[in-house]
Amino acid sequence: MFQSKYVMVGNLRTHYLEAGQGEPLMLLHSGEYGASAVNSWEYNIEALSKHFHVYALDMVGFGYTDKLFSFDDAQGFRFNHIREFMRVMCIQEASFIGNSVGGGMILSAAAQDQPILPIKKLITISGGGPINPDVFEILNNYDCSKEYMEKILDLLFYDDKWKSGEYLEKRYATSLIPGVWEAATAARLKSPAAKEKERHIPDYGKIKVPVLICAGENDTLKFPDYAQKLQSSIPHAKVRVFKNSSHCAHIEKSEEFNEIALEFLLNN
Repeated sequence: MFQSKYVMVGNLRTHYLEAGQGEPLMLLHSGEYGASAVNSWEYNIEALSKHFHVYALDMVGFGYTDKLFSFDDAQGFRFNHIREFMRVMCIQEASFIGNSVGGGMILSAAAQDQPILPIKKLITISGGGPINPDVFEILNNYDCSKEYMEKILDLLFYDDKWKSGEYLEKRYATSLIPGVWEAATAARLKSPAAKEKERHIPDYGKIKVPVLICAGENDTLKFPDYAQKLQSSIPHAKVRVFKNSSHCAHIEKSEEFNEIALEFLLNN
């Protein structure tokens, strides 16, 4: 199905999953506690790798990649890590799929005057645009208990089958990998003397590559008009809304998502 591998990216030992042949396809996972490449993409890689050379890396600070955080420029630090990973793997250009934080990062990169990542096409799943602050606050206060992980999964998923059993155990185990909690929590640390930063929304109108916006009809982390508003700000963007799913439609509706993603990537 896929291979689990490691590579040195600069001085960062980086874990990634690899499968398939052909044009490169990069998968970027979400950013909540317990997120990782395998927890985000294990239900998608096999189908996608029949047509693409798939790379799904644990972003810096997550999963089995080294645990570091930049207080100066957290997103830029992650961008540089991904870009350097692509250089090490000799990937000159790739299509990207990202969920939540991963999707927002790809949109931000594509909106840059000179994009830091060489993006051919992109699919974002509940990524980009504003987020519901009340629900987001719940995600950010994880206490490393299994009960709280159940609460997180209740926000991420619509179907109860993803909130217990094997999937709960995998997410919970990933959240307890040494350094994972610290790296994720570091983003909330702030000096008492620091000024409050305004959340910067990129100018998505600058995006020049084809974009597919995927959303879950029951996503409480996003506002009900998330997909439509994001579409209106991106030239020629397409939208697909998945019924009976929440923030991770690519997992809850994996077969439907895989089919739609391949149609977009292969035919647009």
